[in-house]
Formats: sequence, structure tokens, C-alpha cells
Amino acid sequence: MDKRLSLSQLDLLKEMGTIGAGRAATALSDLIAKKVEITVPQVSLIPLENISGLLADREKLFIVIDMEIEGDMLGRIFLLFPPEDAKHLSAGFLGQAEDQIKLKDEMFQSALKEFANILCGSYISAISDASKLNIMISTPNLAIDMVGAILDFIFIQIAQYADEALYIKTDLKVSGVAIEGLFLFFPDAESLSKLFETLVLNE
Repeated sequence: MDKRLSLSQLDLLKEMGTIGAGRAATALSDLIAKKVEITVPQVSLIPLENISGLLADREKLFIVIDMEIEGDMLGRIFLLFPPEDAKHLSAGFLGQAEDQIKLKDEMFQSALKEFANILCGSYISAISDASKLNIMISTPNLAIDMVGAILDFIFIQIAQYADEALYIKTDLKVSGVAIEGLFLFFPDAESLSKLFETLVLNE
């Protein structure tokens, strides 16, 4: 990935993230009939080896959802949530109390995938609209594992084409309750260059 991303380029990604977050919040609020607030206060470029510093200890259980970026851009998106936060997030989808939700419940996992699809789809749609590139995301995959195993999986999947990640700090609240989560975007270097070239042409 291009290590020379300027502040203006990061600001552009933040602006697109803010647009996508607004769309996602509206769609999610309508879907679960609860107030959903999503903001993107920061977008930064971080080395792969520093990702572990954004998470808890390697023995803590986390839920990871990943999607491939396809079309005119290539890469991966990962969303990570602690189980209790994921339960609170999905309770609105399921109409269930959080203490009734089981991590291996198919309905719970489907609700999380739907959330990820809306959030990431809104962000990618904002990028696509601004750049005029045809960008899509794949069907979400979900896994539940220890932080260490998840990080190892991410490194194996990503290291072949990227040594840095776009960390999209996403603040999420459902009915006023803050949800802890991590949004990592890994476009390959060629795709990122193509994105900024296209944005300049479309200004």
C-alpha cells in the first residue's frame, strides 16, 4: 500500500466514510426501529503489526466478519466485535433480550452479517459514487475465535498484497448504548492508487 497517503487523501476517505455512516445509520434505524448513530471521527493508515494494539489480549473471544472487495477495486474488509457488544447490536434485529441470544445461534449470526452488509455496503457505495468506480462486496463470512487466531488469519490473508491497513474508526451507538467494534479496510496498493486518481479526475 502507498505509504505516502497525504492528509488530504485520508480526509477524503474520512468524508466518504461519514457519508456511508449516515446512510447506514438511517437504514439500520429503519430496520430495527431504534435510534442508531454512526460517526467516523478518524481514518488512519496503520502497519499490520500494530493492529494487535487495537484489540484486547490474544486470549479474548471476538467475532469477526469479513468480506471481499470486488470489481474495480480489490481487497478485504474486516469487522470485529466482542460477543456482548455483538449481542446488543443484534438484539434489535431479533427482537430478543440479550441474555437469550446464543453465539452459535444461526439467527444471531445472520443478523450480524446483515448489519455488516449494510454498514460496509453503505461505505463502499459512498466510495463508488464519489469515484465512479464499480465496486462491490461479497457475501459476509463470520467466525468466532480468540483474538490471536483472528489476527493470525488476517495476517495470512492480507500480507500477500498489503502491509498496512486503513483503520476506519467507527463510533456506533444503538439506543444511546456505545458498541465496541473495529473496522479494518485492506484495499490493495493498485486499487488505492486507482481510487485517488479517479477522485482527482471527478473533482
